[in-house]
Amino acid sequence: MAAPFGGHPTLAQYMQWIRECGGHCQCGYRTDKRGRPISLVKIVADNGKSVIVSGVDQAEHMVPTYVAYLDRRLGVNSPWFKLSG
Repeated sequence: MAAPFGGHPTLAQYMQWIRECGGHCQCGYRTDKRGRPISLVKIVADNGKSVIVSGVDQAEHMVPTYVAYLDRRLGVNSPWFKLSG
């Protein structure tokens, strides 16, 4: 069931949904050329497909095209509104 009006999930909400569907997530950091930390999240669906999200805050709301990108890469159909580009 879709969230009311489609909604715009945060990355954290998307990660929680993946976990509820049998997938998992790993979080970590790397440094850029100047030594500044950049967040990394590896999202793995229950089918084994994965995607790495870099530099996105987990509290940030995702636009429908990004939700579509994650769904396509992971081979899933999340409950949120999405636009294919």
